[in-house]
Amino acid sequence: MNKTPEISSDLTRDEISFYHSLLNEELTDYDCGSLCKDANDGVPFCCVVENAVPILYKEEYELLKSRSDLGSVWEPESKSDLKLKKDSEPDSALFCKCKGVAFCERENRSISCRTFPLEPYIDKRGKHVGLVFMKEFLHGCPLTSRNKDIRQEFVDSHFIFWEALLLRKDDEYETYLRSSRRYRRHRTKTGVQFPILFPSHLKDKEYLKEYI
Repeated sequence: MNKTPEISSDLTRDEISFYHSLLNEELTDYDCGSLCKDANDGVPFCCVVENAVPILYKEEYELLKSRSDLGSVWEPESKSDLKLKKDSEPDSALFCKCKGVAFCERENRSISCRTFPLEPYIDKRGKHVGLVFMKEFLHGCPLTSRNKDIRQEFVDSHFIFWEALLLRKDDEYETYLRSSRRYRRHRTKTGVQFPILFPSHLKDKEYLKEYI
């Protein structure tokens, strides 16, 4: 009897290229870096590696390196950097950095860059229903208080990306399941609501209210 072949948990280059194609929509109708760069020596908040170190799947890194010299592996420079690398860098991925915003090649941005500052939100049923702001950057990225500026086309295409990735990688699903639970616990404890950006097909769905 033939056994069903196991699917590797590592993403392939073809998969990564497909994911990149889903993440080409612009976040806003304007350059959102204009909201924060003046307070960061002319560099948008998300482009400062000390604020957010991009993490790339190893195959993604190799794919982008074959196209461009924009990115390189990030090397820790302090004890806190070493701790971050030890605690948060999985075996399947690498912390990376790029040459900086002045040299940005938008077609060669990583998944981390393309999706910032949003992540998937998973409701009480365990269903992916929308996007929320990364909790770590609520006090850094100015878009966290301007969520209405985020284009619906961006939300829709990114929802499709996350839906595909979460079905493909159990570890990513577990990561965002935990972060979604933390959001709900914080809301229960403080009473502070958090915005959920819904894709077009889930907007204004009354039945979701009891689960989110």
